[in-house]
Amino acid sequence: MQKWKALKSTSECFIEGEFFKEGSSKADQARISIGIKMASVFKGEQCLYRQVAIESVQDRKNIFLENGCLFKATKKLTNEQIRILIPKSEGWLMSLDRFNLKTAATLLVILIFLVIGYRYIFISVSSTIVYMFPYSWERQIGKATFDVLDKTLLEPSKLSSHKIDSITEDAANILNQVDLPFKPQIKFMKSDIIGPNALALPGGPIIITDALVKLLKDDKLILSVIAHEIAHVQQRHSLQQIVEIVGLSSLAWLVFGLDEGMLEEIALVGVNIWGLKKSRDFEKESDLIALELLDASGLEKTNLILAIEKLINHFCLKSKLDKTACLQDVGSGWLSTHPSGAQRLRYLREEIE
Repeated sequence: MQKWKALKSTSECFIEGEFFKEGSSKADQARISIGIKMASVFKGEQCLYRQVAIESVQDRKNIFLENGCLFKATKKLTNEQIRILIPKSEGWLMSLDRFNLKTAATLLVILIFLVIGYRYIFISVSSTIVYMFPYSWERQIGKATFDVLDKTLLEPSKLSSHKIDSITEDAANILNQVDLPFKPQIKFMKSDIIGPNALALPGGPIIITDALVKLLKDDKLILSVIAHEIAHVQQRHSLQQIVEIVGLSSLAWLVFGLDEGMLEEIALVGVNIWGLKKSRDFEKESDLIALELLDASGLEKTNLILAIEKLINHFCLKSKLDKTACLQDVGSGWLSTHPSGAQRLRYLREEIE
C-alpha cells in the first residue's frame, strides 16, 4: 500500500482498463500509472510491472509496452495523456489519422511549400552540387548505367571495324578540343528499340547506334552529332539531371560517398534519362558548343544542321506527318528530347550566319 501511494504521488495520471500479458489472450482488470514514455501496471494492490518503456499507442486506447505486454484502456486516451505517453512527432502523426478539412488544408500547404522549396532552392543549387561532384564518381555512374543499358536495350554493333575505327579516330580530334580530366569512350551499339540515337551518359561513355550511322552515312555528319554529345559530357548535363531527379540524396553522395547500393539506384535513374524530356537550355547549349568544337576541329559547322535535317526527314517519313507540322513536333529518336526541329535549325543558322 505504501508503494502504491508513493508511486501515485509522482505519476502523471492513472488509467483503468484490461491487461494482456505477452502472447496471452486472457485479459485481467488492471490499471496503469503513466509517466513520460513510461508506465507501471497494477492489478489490485499488486504492482505487476514498474516503469516499463512504452513502445507505441494505437487507436487512442491500446498501449503497447516494450516487454511485449498490452494494456487496453476502458476509455479513449485524452490529448494530454497522449502527449505524456508518446513523443511529439508520433503524436503529430496520430493526429493526421483523424482526417478532416483542417488536416487536409494543412497537408496541402506543407506539400506546396515542399514543392516550392525543392523547385526553387534545391534545383537552384544543383549546378553547384554537380561542380563539387568528383569526376571519378560521375564515371562510375556512367559505367553502371551503360552496364544496365547493355543488358536491356543494346546489342553488339554490326558495323564494320573499319567504319568504327575511322569515326573513332576523327572523334579523337574533337575530344582534344575539350578540357576534361578524362576522355569519354565512344561506343557503337545496335538497338532496335531506340533507333537512330546518340546518348551521353554521365562522364561517358557516349553511345552511337548503328541506325544513326546508317541514316547519316557521311562521317562528318556523324561527327557533328558526336560533338553535340561531347558537349553534354563536358557540361555534365546528364549528371545534373540525375542530381535534380534523385534530389536530396545527392547531398548524401558528397557527405558519405558513393556506395554500391546508392550507385545501383542512381544507375536506374540514369537509364531513364534518355527517355525523359531534357532541358531545352541544355540542348541548345550543347548545340552551340558543338559548333565551336566542329570549327576548332577543322569541320564545317553546317554539318550539324545537315545531320538534324536528315533526322527530321527520317522522323517525318516514319510518322507520316506533314513537313511543316513535323518541324514543330519532333518526337522520336535522337530528336525526342530536344527543342523542335524548326527552333534548332533557326538558332543554328543564326549562329553560323
